[in-house]
Amino acid sequence: MGVQIEAMDGGKLKLTGDVETVLTLPASAVTDGFSFAFSDGTLLRGHHDIGSGRCHFELGAQGAASVRIMREGRHDSARIDGQIEWMTLACGSRTLCPIHAKPHDDGRQLVLDMDARQAA
Repeated sequence: MGVQIEAMDGGKLKLTGDVETVLTLPASAVTDGFSFAFSDGTLLRGHHDIGSGRCHFELGAQGAASVRIMREGRHDSARIDGQIEWMTLACGSRTLCPIHAKPHDDGRQLVLDMDARQAA
């Protein structure tokens, strides 16, 4: 089925389709941007134009899913059609960037702090 993401006033995102929820973005996402990463490899970036109050989406990396970005009223909406097993949202200055991006292109990177644990 896929996921439809609609930007709303007040720093909110409405998700419909395989996921049905309304996300309220933190202030860092409104000022510094945000990214959705999908299990198929798709990376969708979003940012708010503070002057106009509009929310814009752009494709950061193409995965297996079909992605359409459309302007709906004041804000953009995005349709991700494909088999999505999981998705994650990163906000602010620690948002995701494609693995193939050059360091001077974008200094933002999500850092994962993971420990390997063994069962006793």
